[in-house]
Amino acid sequence: MSALRLAILVAACLSLASAGTRQLQQDNVQPPATLATDLGDYRLSVSINPVSYNITLRPYLLVDDTKRFTFDGEVWIEVIPNVSTASVYLHSKNLTYSVSEYWAKPTGVAVPTPVKFNAINETNYDTDIVMLSTVNTLSVGQAYILHFVYTGLMEDDMHGFYRSSYVDDNNETKWLGSTQFQTNHARRAFPSFDEPQFKATFNVTLRRHYTFNTVSNTRQVSSTPSTEAGYFDDVYATTPKMSTYILAFIISEFTARKDEQFGVLARPEYYSQTQYSYNVGRKILAEIGKYLNLDYYTLGNDKMDMAAIPDFSAGAMENWGLLTYRERSLLVDESATTLASRQSIAAVVAHEQAHMWFGDLVTCQWWSYTWLNEGFARYFQYFGTAFVENEWELEKQFVVDQIQSVMAMDSLNATNPLSDENTYTPAHLSRMFNSISYNKGATFIRMIEHLMGPASFQKSLQEYLKQYSYQSARPEYLLKSWQQNWSEDRFNASSQLIFDSFTTQVGYPLVTANMATDGKSVSFTQKRFLLKANDGADASLEYTVPITYSTNLNNNFVNTTPKFILNPGRTTTVTFTNPLTWIIANVQQTGYYRVNYTETNWRAIRTALFAANWTNIHEINRAQVVDDLFNLARASNVSYNLALEVLEYLETEINYIPWTSAFNGFNYLSIRLGNDTNNFGSYIQSLTNKAYQKLGFNETAADSALDIYLRTKVLSWACRYGSADCIRQAKNYFNSLSTVPKNIRATVYCVGLREGGTAEFDALYQKFKTETVATEETLLQNSFGCVKTNDLITRVFNLVLSDEIRRQDKSSVLTTLYTENNENVSPVFALVTKDFEALATAMGGYSAVATVISNIASRFTEQKQYDDLQTFNKANSAKFGSSASTLTAAEATVLENLQWSEAKLGVFRTYLAERNGSAIVSAFSALTVLLMALATLLRQ
Repeated sequence: MSALRLAILVAACLSLASAGTRQLQQDNVQPPATLATDLGDYRLSVSINPVSYNITLRPYLLVDDTKRFTFDGEVWIEVIPNVSTASVYLHSKNLTYSVSEYWAKPTGVAVPTPVKFNAINETNYDTDIVMLSTVNTLSVGQAYILHFVYTGLMEDDMHGFYRSSYVDDNNETKWLGSTQFQTNHARRAFPSFDEPQFKATFNVTLRRHYTFNTVSNTRQVSSTPSTEAGYFDDVYATTPKMSTYILAFIISEFTARKDEQFGVLARPEYYSQTQYSYNVGRKILAEIGKYLNLDYYTLGNDKMDMAAIPDFSAGAMENWGLLTYRERSLLVDESATTLASRQSIAAVVAHEQAHMWFGDLVTCQWWSYTWLNEGFARYFQYFGTAFVENEWELEKQFVVDQIQSVMAMDSLNATNPLSDENTYTPAHLSRMFNSISYNKGATFIRMIEHLMGPASFQKSLQEYLKQYSYQSARPEYLLKSWQQNWSEDRFNASSQLIFDSFTTQVGYPLVTANMATDGKSVSFTQKRFLLKANDGADASLEYTVPITYSTNLNNNFVNTTPKFILNPGRTTTVTFTNPLTWIIANVQQTGYYRVNYTETNWRAIRTALFAANWTNIHEINRAQVVDDLFNLARASNVSYNLALEVLEYLETEINYIPWTSAFNGFNYLSIRLGNDTNNFGSYIQSLTNKAYQKLGFNETAADSALDIYLRTKVLSWACRYGSADCIRQAKNYFNSLSTVPKNIRATVYCVGLREGGTAEFDALYQKFKTETVATEETLLQNSFGCVKTNDLITRVFNLVLSDEIRRQDKSSVLTTLYTENNENVSPVFALVTKDFEALATAMGGYSAVATVISNIASRFTEQKQYDDLQTFNKANSAKFGSSASTLTAAEATVLENLQWSEAKLGVFRTYLAERNGSAIVSAFSALTVLLMALATLLRQ
């Protein structure tokens, strides 16, 4: 008995002595530079409208001569002039013409007489606009046919009509042709009026070798032998009236899982991985149609296909009736695909399917209003998926994934409004596909739903879609549909002001709820929230804000109906009969604003969060408190000492939503700490201990989806920051790679590489080389960046330069190499700047490299790193062309971060040191007690 007691005491002593360190990630993508041509020249004239396109394409994927990876094209475009004109303006890029002619569309059986265009008067290579002059003036209202025969290029940059490939089970390279036309790449496949407002119908014919099959937006109506031996002409039904950017076609050897209406296409080896997306895709498409009272199959296209493309630049694309995806965004293997990846796949499917209504049926008139497409698609990405997968608590995930993430960008000068009239160039177009259009668009839409009420909101969307079907739309059209169903008792009178303040202005407000000392009144004021005081942003902006709140007296975090509207330049004071202890505004974060309180109120919230069940404060509002505090302290609206005191409640937190906000907030601080993370590691282990002990490594049948996701995050952070138990268990799992439970693989793979060496990397690399599950392949290659030795860092970097990592994946693999370990930042920067030209070739251009350098530089913590960046920029920025501005902006970011750290990081370091010191004292006290007990035992 004495020996057993002695062993227990020794083990307790050892466990008290164990501790360690490590860390996470952040992006800082700079806006792309613009071109020099006059902005107005980027837009097509509206003097001519297209009516229909009849397109025939013949790609050369199998030949070995100079025609390989080119295509032949022929198109007849029916147009109708709005004004008399002798000039035809349309888009064309990288197309070579052999026939360029036109004629008046004949009536009856009359035979047309083609007329050649005059010599091309003007080609603007910045805008891709070609001006063709006609021999005679085109008459208003008369239909004309424009006829072109041409050749084009099937490049490997994943834009236009491009080539892709994969290696099959017989180790043979298989080629295919696919498309990606959004935003301005249809012009690379056929001459076109390549702007979203120019809607037309399309008839597509694809000539393909008999070993291939084809698919396009609509149903195939015939396939007949062509005049070319061994080739067939596949003819497709006429599309609905739609924009050029959602036309699509694929020529491949894919196989399909399908019924009469719905199919999923992939390379034959991946057929078994199409079952989940086939099942969930049919259900989500039907449910969104029910919600909108507009069944998809009644819109003018009687089929839906989804295709997994090996090389694909976007995550997915909403081509009407032929959705295209990265393989990892569509394919599920039941034994290997994690729950998080399965959720992501269902959500991307919902996003693209929602576009059938918001984007395809009703299309933003111009990319200035991209949010009319993408905001709704992102909204249904969560709430549409939830129609079918209702156990994932997506309404909660929306807040931390979408609202809180976009608030960081929208609090800087570099942001843009939802509706941005300054949108002309390709760079502007790229900018509009940022988190403002997606996240903020969806956030604003959700805010309006809670303002109007769900039934009125749903009815207004149904009416909006019916009224503007097959047309292009502007934001005011949507507002009108909302207003027609917006009741007066829900602040319809303020609807225009709310709409304008959040769509035409940048940013969002910080609402201050100032509780009186007697607790019987709270005064609400606002100002624009800015993370940086002097970055040039307009601090004077104010907003029309719907305000919700809960207090300790009513404690209602369910009712999200606004109590009042906070108007610009006004203070609104709410009185209470009985004194309050605390108030929390923005119930379930349904409004797009941050909230600050008096110090007394913050401390009362802290007390409430430490009480049983967090005093029933909703987990979304706990997450809101966490996210607001991190950002308010970063912006000097509250002191770090106060913020950190309130955040100590996280010791009691065991829910995914608040912890996601916390990890996002700690991520910024951990980056700023650089390699000095010992005290931070102890702090993270202490805060996460309750969640770590509850969840551990082993999944149980009782785990919810959010439990599974929290386990992944907690293990990642605990292992990264030196938890001996976490590292030990992860290494044990790594030693048996084939049996690692799928939902903890990310942590196990990363720990194996971080704590291991060449042997561990070789084991994971060999698994990657033979992997046939797209989601697992992605997980493996994104784990490579967890290595720490210089030799392995160089090896991973060389993998990025090679063809072993597809171009679409190079950025994410390279990102992990400098985000998974702070110590890697300088070595990776050295590699990138040494071989930047090779990296530009690998990634497709200097713009991508400039972004990489900017993102690495955003993690700099030392003056020498800043000096190295300046030295590189001075010597090489000229080679980056218009992307040199990204490098210049990176210098400013580094300087700001160094200044911020000098001013504010000391407080955080002192807090960590004091907390760690008290923990050490406590540990020594416990150790002393144990040693005294041990001495007593020995004396016995």
